[in-house]
Amino acid sequence: MSTINVGQFNLMRVDRKVDFGFYMDDGAEGILLPKRFVPSGLQVNDTISVFVYHDSDNRLIATTQEPFAVVGDIAALKVVAVTNQGAFMDWGLMKDLFVPVSQQLSSMRLGGKYLVKLYLDKQTGRVAATEKIDNQISNDVLTVKEGEKVKLQVYRESDIGYVVIVNQVHQGLVYKNEVFTHLHIGQMIDEGFVKKIREDNKLDIGIGKQGVEKYL
Repeated sequence: MSTINVGQFNLMRVDRKVDFGFYMDDGAEGILLPKRFVPSGLQVNDTISVFVYHDSDNRLIATTQEPFAVVGDIAALKVVAVTNQGAFMDWGLMKDLFVPVSQQLSSMRLGGKYLVKLYLDKQTGRVAATEKIDNQISNDVLTVKEGEKVKLQVYRESDIGYVVIVNQVHQGLVYKNEVFTHLHIGQMIDEGFVKKIREDNKLDIGIGKQGVEKYL
């Protein structure tokens, strides 16, 4: 059977056409690409990129829709439903993304926006999300150096600034007195740079185009 990466985009061959869509070749029965998501002119034996995840009946399904995030990504998503078992977030697909109660830092509220990381649940194989991302970002072994340009994502606000995720792997701090606009949780910032690496591997981060040249 072909390796299918659930929660990711997969390059797949069209195996056969049916009234309600096309089946993509997975080396077994095939994965359905529903008719509503079939691009114009698609034919059998064509190869296209599709996103694969589980539908409401726990079947693998393909779509040409683009989710707001894929497995491994950290993203700020909005809660659209809350149950005793957990919360559901809009991630841009027909089926909402589940955040179990056990993976929430505090009870999520309807309409709230939260920073979560997408993962594959080991028991169900489904895509899920967790708020508990502190243990998935580490400064133990740094992959950046002072003056280096980095990509940032605003994690949370602190008394002295904004805690940011650096290159999706480290944690850093942008001081409030160096920020001249309001930053919101989950905001992506392409123009970040490492101002200083402290002895305990804490990262002081700056924002702005001129920063890299200034601190080299």
